[in-house]
Amino acid sequence: MAARKVAESSLGAWVFTVNGARWDSVVEIASQGGRLTTRCVAANYRKDVMAAGQRALLWVSGPPHGPRPRGIAGLGWITGPSEIDPENDSDEPSWLAHTDIRLLADAERVRATDLGEIPGVAGMEILRLPQASNPSWVTRAEMALIEPLLPEWPDPPRAA
Repeated sequence: MAARKVAESSLGAWVFTVNGARWDSVVEIASQGGRLTTRCVAANYRKDVMAAGQRALLWVSGPPHGPRPRGIAGLGWITGPSEIDPENDSDEPSWLAHTDIRLLADAERVRATDLGEIPGVAGMEILRLPQASNPSWVTRAEMALIEPLLPEWPDPPRAA
């Protein structure tokens, strides 16, 4: 399958990953009020497509079964444009996406195995390329099929 380029007209939501094998990532998010406010992103064209008001998902990578199965673990929004990480002190710039993603309760999470059984969703980028860099994305058509499995989407954050 050829790679699809992300465009505002086809974007359903951005997908940011945390490593399920390192559960401390999710514990850290929970300790910060259950919200993810930034995420590292690759220095490619996608960082320039992200804009405030676009939907965002948090994806936990890892095994398909067990206490921390891979799948959707958070819902929220992009809150502003990507920027160079001001705390990065390496020679290569790193980029941050600004988000307001709410961590879902265990019972609200949607497992990858459940998503893979939905016709029209099996081709989702995060399922085809689970080791790809942030951000991944889902199309509007995929989001329409996924959304009935999710809890109510949180309201967008208010502008400061």
